[in-house]
Order: sequence, then structure tokens, then C-alpha cells
Amino acid sequence: MRRFNPWLILLFVVALYLLFTAAPIGGGSSVNYNTFKNLVSQGVVQQVVIQEGSAAVHLKQAQDVSVIAGGATQTRSIQDFRVRLPNNLATPDTALQTQLQQNNVEVRYEAASPWPGLLISLLPILLMFGLIFFFFMRAQGGQNGVMQFGQSRAKRYGKENRVGTKFTDVAGHEEAKKELVEVVDFLKNPQKYHAIGAEIPKGVLLVGPPGTGKTLMARAVSGEADVPFFSVSASEFMEMFVGVGASRVRTLFEDARKSAPAIIFIDEIDSIGRKRGAGIGGGHDEREQTLNQILSEMDGFDKSSSVIILAATNRPDVLDPALLRPGRFDRQVTIDLPNLKERQAILGVHLRNKPLAKGVDVEEVAKSTPYFSGADLKNIVNEAALEAARIGKTQIDMSDFYRALDKITLGLENSSLTIREEERRAIAFHEAGHAVTAAVIPGSDKLQKVSIIPRGRALGAAFYLPEEQVLMSKERLENQLIVSLGGRAAEEVFIGQVTSGAADDFRKATNIARKMVLEWGMGDNFKNMALTTDSGPVFLGEDMAKPKAFSEHTSQLVDEDVKRILNRAYERAKTLVSEYRVAMNEVADALLSQELITGDVVREAVARVSGAGMPQANPAD
Repeated sequence: MRRFNPWLILLFVVALYLLFTAAPIGGGSSVNYNTFKNLVSQGVVQQVVIQEGSAAVHLKQAQDVSVIAGGATQTRSIQDFRVRLPNNLATPDTALQTQLQQNNVEVRYEAASPWPGLLISLLPILLMFGLIFFFFMRAQGGQNGVMQFGQSRAKRYGKENRVGTKFTDVAGHEEAKKELVEVVDFLKNPQKYHAIGAEIPKGVLLVGPPGTGKTLMARAVSGEADVPFFSVSASEFMEMFVGVGASRVRTLFEDARKSAPAIIFIDEIDSIGRKRGAGIGGGHDEREQTLNQILSEMDGFDKSSSVIILAATNRPDVLDPALLRPGRFDRQVTIDLPNLKERQAILGVHLRNKPLAKGVDVEEVAKSTPYFSGADLKNIVNEAALEAARIGKTQIDMSDFYRALDKITLGLENSSLTIREEERRAIAFHEAGHAVTAAVIPGSDKLQKVSIIPRGRALGAAFYLPEEQVLMSKERLENQLIVSLGGRAAEEVFIGQVTSGAADDFRKATNIARKMVLEWGMGDNFKNMALTTDSGPVFLGEDMAKPKAFSEHTSQLVDEDVKRILNRAYERAKTLVSEYRVAMNEVADALLSQELITGDVVREAVARVSGAGMPQANPAD
């Protein structure tokens, strides 16, 4: 927060006082006209300079004189003062003139200059304008803020401040690197492509979820290409004044063309690149003017500039189609969530300078973090280091990683929460229901551990090591529903009543079931049909102008399909926990006594029941 200079505030107050009170400034002491005449008759006056309506008087030596100050009369020892002449004596009368001559007083007549009075009257106004100008410059970010109001705010990287990031510093995303290596080659060897008639691509759009490394990849392109690199966030184009955004776009592209070959990187381009006229009421606002200027600059009449535009977004669905067409963003490079091998490489980069204990299995940590982005993995490593430092360790071991994972996925341990014994028993059987059904059903995600330690808003949790699959079969989805509903099924079978602890399980299961019906054509009434459309988000206002995708009768049939899928999975979950009653009791007792058990404990309990003659569950039954 900026703190204002108290002297500036004082100056501002003085200016206001002078403006509204019109107080006279300067001029020395003032005496009464009669007092002045008495001093002349006493022979103590040496010089009188007469101007319009007043006179400046200089005495031969300092005298005790009654002066007028602040509306009151005071006696002071003075040698110079001013006296106001009567209106009819602007030119001194004969008596005064004779008296001055008799006492050998030097008299001089001067025309009054208009400048001092004019400056005195204008000084308050000038002070106010100066203060307003100063505060306006501070609001615009520096001494040159006003002059650069419509100038680009992009940060330029060149020979004096090179970007040190290279492709070798970016782990994973090999396919994206190959696409961007060509862009670097375009900038380094443009003649090779011009010779065969190929045009350098105008723009490359980096698309992917948050935290996957889009900005890092753009920095790597800058470091590899070794050309001027202009980096700016799309929101920096926007301003409260109309036309400023378009002006900043123009100056940015002008600067880039002067430095060509060059790269312009616009981060979070969706903030200004949303579809035009899609919102309620449409409108020709500042954002649309800025977007129009970007469209014009990217594919205007100038075809010879060697400027490539990189942009990043995690919302490509909201971008204007004119922005995505060839000739503007010719390529879309997807930077997706890393797979197992890429997660392992990313963890290796972040663990490069960390002291690791023997036995740290980076591959195990990578397997425990499915669907984690690069930023999430960096956070895991940092949290593990903090956990180790918190308890005084000098090296990071696997227990630190496990605690960091628990903290990030579920939240902090809520040790102060008081749970009654019957509630702990219900939680234990709830988590045992998830664990046992996951261990029984073949092809389910591998169970890693089960806990009834309260963390964040969760009273218990079961952790899995899911296998990463591109396609999900109907059987596997139904198995996921059985495991999700296994907790509520266990409550009903073993506790005799249900609780509110299955709320999150129901949300996840219902979401899967609705996708099975609406998107994947796995419902009984709607096989091989997709009932959803790829319309934009609600805030774009597109759905308001479109007819409904299906009728009320179809909606009812969809609800029936979803309900049927969920009921079928729930009944199957009840059957499994009932058949493996012995294993359920064993796992629940272990949770009540230890609070945290590994997946091996659950699998051994299930294996003992199966070895005693219980058939292995078949979810297709």
C-alpha cells in the first residue's frame, strides 16, 4: 500500500486555504496613514516609493511604530513598511508633497506591476493542478505514467536480459516441444522456409489445464530462439478509458515489428478474446475494441513481418472463432496433464537440489499423484520439504511425501474434532465398505491405504493408485459406482441406519452416471446417443438463445436411466459387503484401533474370506 508524503498533504491544504480565503501574500508590515504622516513630520522617513493606492516607506533607522497585523494593532520596531493612501490621494496632495520636501524625504513614483498580483491570485490554482497531475502520475505507475497511458506494458526480454529457460529445463511434453521447436527454427532460419514457398505461422495457441506449464513453455521458446521476447498479460490491455486497450495493442505490435524477428507472448488471452456479442445484450465495449485491434494486427495488410504470437489459455472454448482461424492462430498446441513417465521426470526436476533419504521412491510418488499438474507436483515436493523441516529432519523421506499428499488432497488433520464412539464406528464401517468392495472387484484401482483420521472436511478416506486409461469401459465405470456407493451400503448393512457421510460419494456417483447416459450412450433408453451439446458456458449467454436440446419426456427418461444405473450399483455394493461380512468386521476393527491401515491389510482380510470358500466377486452378475 502506497503512503502519501505528509508535506504534499500540507501543501494541498495551504493551496485550498489560499484559494478560498484569497489571503494576501507578502508585502511587509502595514501602518495607518495618520501614523505615516506623523513619522514624516518627525523627520525619520528617508524614502517613499508611491504606487497606485499605496506607498512603500523606508525609515532612516528602526522605530517603534504601531502596525496593523491580523486585524489588530501592535507596536513593533520596524524600518520598512507599507501604507495605503486614501482613495482621493492616489496622487499625493500638495500638503503631503510639501511636507515630504521640507523633511528632505526622497520621493519616487512607480507604476504598479500586474505580475505579482496575478501570480498571487493564480498560485492556489497552479498548486491544485500540480497536485492532481502528481497523483494521476502515481496512479499510472511512475513519472512517465501519463505520457505512457496508451503505451504497451509488455515486458521486453532481449540481449541485456535474456530468458535463461531452455527446452531441457522443461520435463515432459515432448510432442508439444516438437511443435515449438519448429517455431524456433522459423525464427532462426526463415530463408529455408521462404525458399520453398512456406509462410511463417502467425500464431501458436498453448492450450491446457491450469498449472501444466504453458507459460514455462513460452519462456523456453524465448530462450531457445534468442530473439526479442515481449511478455504481457491480456488483462493489462484493459483500462477504464475506452480506446486505451486498442492503443496498447498497436504500440505492442509496433515495437515487436521494429525488433523483428520477435515473439509476443500474451498470457490468459481468454480475458480479452471471448466471443463477441455472446453476452446478454452484446455490446461494442472496450474489450471488443481491444480484440478487434488484435485481430487486425495479427492478420492485417502487412504479410512480411517476422513476428510470431504465442498465447496461452485454459479456456479455448470461450475464444472468438475469428481468433482461432488459420492466419491468426495457425496452430493449437495442447499441453495436457502429465502422464506417469512425465510426472516422474517433473518430480526429478523439482527434487534436483533437495536432500533425499535412502529409500525415496520417486516412481511411487508419481504413481500416487495421478491427474496432478506440474504446479501440483512442485507443491508436493515443497510441502514434503516443509514437513521434514517441521520435525527437524535433515533429509526428506517417503513418510514426508505421504503426509504432504494427505495434507494437499484432504487438508490438515483436525485433531481437535470430538467424535462420539458410535460415530467413529459408523465412519469405520463406511470406509471399510469402500475398501473391501475395491479389493473384491477385479480390475478396480489398487487400494493404497484407508484412514478414519479427520482431515479438512472429510472424516475418513480411502486412497487408491488408479491406472491411467484413455478409454473407460462400461464395466469399469459400473465398478467405480459400486466402490463409491460401498460406504453407504456398509452403513445400512452393519450400522442399521444411514448417515450424512456419503454426500460426496453421491455427488461423484451421480456425475458418472449422468455422463454415462448423456455423453457416452450407456443408458438403457438411450444407447448410442449423445444428448449434450458443446455449447459455451452459461455466462456467455449462448444457451439462452438456443432451443432446449431435448423434451421433458426425454429428460424424464434420462432421469430414469441415471436412477436405474445407481440403484443397480448400490444393490450390488450391498450384496458384496454382506458376502464379505467377516472381512468387513476385521477391517473396521483395525481402523478403530489403528485409525490408519494399508491396502495390504484389506487385501489379506478379503483373501482369507475367499480362501475359506467364498467365490471371487463378478461385477457382471
